[in-house]
Amino acid sequence: MLDGAKTGKTLLQERYSQDRNNKVYGTQCLPQWKIDRDNPTEQRILSRQSLPPFVMDVLREATERVQEECLRQISERFNALPKVKDPDLIAPWQEAEAHLQEMLSRPEENIRTVGDARRSAMDAIKAHVVRVYDWSNKLMKSTQAKARTSTGGVGVGVGVGTSRATGRKGKGKASMRGVPDFTNRSIEARQDRLRRLSREFVGGPPGAKTFVFSQEEVARLRASYAYLYDWTNHGGTRFPWNVAFDALGEIKLRARKDFKPISRDFYEKMSMRRF
Repeated sequence: MLDGAKTGKTLLQERYSQDRNNKVYGTQCLPQWKIDRDNPTEQRILSRQSLPPFVMDVLREATERVQEECLRQISERFNALPKVKDPDLIAPWQEAEAHLQEMLSRPEENIRTVGDARRSAMDAIKAHVVRVYDWSNKLMKSTQAKARTSTGGVGVGVGVGTSRATGRKGKGKASMRGVPDFTNRSIEARQDRLRRLSREFVGGPPGAKTFVFSQEEVARLRASYAYLYDWTNHGGTRFPWNVAFDALGEIKLRARKDFKPISRDFYEKMSMRRF
């Protein structure tokens, strides 16, 4: 027995020998693919025949039922919530536009010159956000097309799966209703596309076009305008959070007046591990 060291119980040698030599389930039992030698390379789906259901299959089916019910409740819950545009997240861009108009209306020529440079920089940020947004749509659509035509691979649902233990057919991940094809892609494929999108977003616009702003200001304005553009034209999607989650979170925290930055090494020491 596996826990004999703890319980002090041992298996009788006679019973051990009987079980070991049993031709039904002992070491002398041969699987069907070894018994049938006509086509040894053929892959066979093992069946439990008249045996009771395998406990892991029962647990898997119960888990899938609970999962589908929880996903349905979550979807209904979030669909019922109203979409509200966060004024704190669009404030940096609106404040920059207001400051720009003030500079352009000043009589001093040098101030208006700086205002023209700021306007050019903000136009470059606008064009960059719109370009990355359009590219994001094309990237996600190409991902969905590949997911629909794919018939296998890690993380790609095939709609119907077959249990190895029972041979019964069941629903796969792709059969869940309301789940986008991008969500059903493998974690590696999703991470690769999101990384490409994030790198493209934070990589522009060129510094020569935004020299009047610091890198931190460019990051704030870029994230704020991405949120504003997405809300104005598309009613709020995942795009700004896919490409500027950290910057948007920093904007919100600074607006709430409870922003306390800490270093990465200190942050790692603050995390509490579960044992």
